[in-house]
Amino acid sequence: MSKDEYTKSMRYEMLVRNAYNCQRGMRNGADLCFMQNAMTMERGETFAKHLGSFEKQFEKVKTYISKALLKASKTKPFSNESDFFASLNSELENLSTTAELMNIVNLGLDKIVDLKK
Repeated sequence: MSKDEYTKSMRYEMLVRNAYNCQRGMRNGADLCFMQNAMTMERGETFAKHLGSFEKQFEKVKTYISKALLKASKTKPFSNESDFFASLNSELENLSTTAELMNIVNLGLDKIVDLKK
């Protein structure tokens, strides 16, 4: 795994953790391993057969991101921008690569960081 991939996965984790105001862990998908697994599987590398296919892992990550965006849209201080988070969530439906997912993650996390200031 590259440094760039780790950094991207960490941004995914930070989005989920900030949306739920929780610690790192499997609950709510608040662990970078979910995104790392999807990225690894997208390249065709599989180290853990029990995770299933890339499509299965990708959908799992997409669901975690969707739930995090919905949670953020209902939680103060992020609820002031609920339309922004809802529009990001609606864009998730048509995505098919982890790079596209990371664009949504980055936009969401950047907005959360701005609203926390």
